[in-house]
Amino acid sequence: MKKYINLLLVAAGVFIFNSHVFAQSIDQDRKWDNFSGWTVFASVEYQGCVALASYQDGTTVRLGYDGIVQDYFFNISNNKWRTYPLRKDFELRFELGRGRLLSGFFHTELRDNLPTFEIGNVKGSFLDEIAAASGIRIFEEDRQLASLSLIGSRRALNSMVECQQSIVGQ
Repeated sequence: MKKYINLLLVAAGVFIFNSHVFAQSIDQDRKWDNFSGWTVFASVEYQGCVALASYQDGTTVRLGYDGIVQDYFFNISNNKWRTYPLRKDFELRFELGRGRLLSGFFHTELRDNLPTFEIGNVKGSFLDEIAAASGIRIFEEDRQLASLSLIGSRRALNSMVECQQSIVGQ
């Protein structure tokens, strides 16, 4: 019986410790704004502000400022992309409507345990093009990875920049 009680005490301690760690990691990101499916927050991981949107098909889009490397980034994640090897580069093509096309080489990583295509050192003009579009289709070679509405993306980009300016001003 004593052995059983000791085991319960250890299990309770592990649960309390893990709950505390989980609560701390949630509190580290400071919410800035939320609208039209977008959430803007100050990220401890990126040491900068991030705008994030998640879609019904499982795709997550993040655009933000990485304070560690001091530059903007853009990434997209989806569990369906597990067939892509990690730490490889792939050229992605973006169709923004009205004949507007963008492309770039994205590196594959895991973000929030999801396969992610990411690009850093993004020029403001790239983010402006994304934010100006009402929708986007993303391709890797001939495979369509996603077709997403970008409603609210202009406001998300502006809010992310305001959030970042508030951090810099602190």
